[in-house]
Amino acid sequence: MKIPEFFTSPPPATGWSLDAEMAVVVRRQAKGELRCAAADIPEGAFDVGPVGLQGVDEDRLRPVLTRLQQEVEGSKRAAVVVPTGWLRTHLLEFEELPRRQADTREVVMWRLKKLLPVAPTSLRLTTVAQPRSDGPHRLLVMAGVERALASLESVFASVGVSPSMLTPRIFTVVNGGGTAPRFLAVQQEKGFLSIMLLLDDSPYVVRTKPLPTENWAVVERELGLVLGFVEANLGISDELSVGISVESDELAARLKSWVGTGDSLSLATTASPSEVFRGTAIRDRAGAFRLDPVVNVMSGGVR
Repeated sequence: MKIPEFFTSPPPATGWSLDAEMAVVVRRQAKGELRCAAADIPEGAFDVGPVGLQGVDEDRLRPVLTRLQQEVEGSKRAAVVVPTGWLRTHLLEFEELPRRQADTREVVMWRLKKLLPVAPTSLRLTTVAQPRSDGPHRLLVMAGVERALASLESVFASVGVSPSMLTPRIFTVVNGGGTAPRFLAVQQEKGFLSIMLLLDDSPYVVRTKPLPTENWAVVERELGLVLGFVEANLGISDELSVGISVESDELAARLKSWVGTGDSLSLATTASPSEVFRGTAIRDRAGAFRLDPVVNVMSGGVR
């Protein structure tokens, strides 16, 4: 399954971005305008641990969501974009897979037992089979703590919102790729780095890493490892289109410089959005790394 097939339903009229510091909601209105509101998140509303989001204090979060939903008159059906670090994403390979879905789930859980420091039975799993040629079966697996995700859905439901899609940011960066058959997404948020390689819209490399500080040496090393794998194992030396979505301005500048000095790298061309924000104050406050992923999903431009 390719990335576009994650987003098969019509784009929602409302999108949310959540993280430990801020909640942002965007509502599509008439004449291509986007109405936006943002609010700080109370300390302790989210508990984030070694496997991502581990708990939600619904009483602390509910007033924030209520106020924002009322301010933009948000629709009931909405997309919710969360930090990539709140979930765990793995691209797993198997020589053979069982025919029954339940048996496949057991095989995946057994593999995750070796990768994650929690019991797989406490996780909510989403598995997506990737196109297969002559190699092994590949499954894209997203895992999150069930009780935390259920609490997040519950608090949204209590303010009249039904999340039709809940996705990590890394999968919403790829809008800028245009029609590039080889796309490298680099996404950074506070405490976390994610790198994903798409070939013809299908993930072939997914690498995530805790990043306690904005250490360029660590980021550069991770990028080097990915490019080395791409050339050695996938035999790709042609140009890669690179999409960047980062929280740190300094890191953004370093990444653009890194792309500029690479012989086979180019910055992805970002398509102009069909919708425009009403005013710029909220956009400046929230930051592009929060808003662009939401707009990508709402515009139907996520590749």
